[in-house]
Amino acid sequence: MSALRCLRLFAAVLPAMAGTLAAGCSTVDLGDPPADVNACRPSQDFFANGGLWDMFLDKDYGGKHCKDAACHGDGAGRPLSLKIPEPGTPVPLPLPANWMANYISATEQMQCSNVHSSPLLANPAGIVPHGGRKLIEPDGPEATLIEMWVTAP
Repeated sequence: MSALRCLRLFAAVLPAMAGTLAAGCSTVDLGDPPADVNACRPSQDFFANGGLWDMFLDKDYGGKHCKDAACHGDGAGRPLSLKIPEPGTPVPLPLPANWMANYISATEQMQCSNVHSSPLLANPAGIVPHGGRKLIEPDGPEATLIEMWVTAP
């Protein structure tokens, strides 16, 4: 078969194939998109200025603080990793670098739809094992702060 004849045959068949291909393809409904994995992003202002940092993460627990190098300090290799933030009151928004790193690390330990299942609460409350021992009560003031953080504007 000559090259010209092949081209003519291809040109004649192509429109029919295109119609068949187009008719055979349909749109697939994949449903609603999944929730963003990192959708729990509560108030940055409440984190730094509303008490969550001062009255929970930086609180003195018998001479220990969450941010201590042996606990959740930067480089400790634990999921919650806290840096000593720049001093300042109030902390400006958007958050400075170390504050933002702490905020992101803390929010990654949150489940906004079920605060009491969040590692940020469940671990220090002794709901799940915590290497630093039970530090807070599951229904205590720190738990209330975490709940307030999730709902703060």
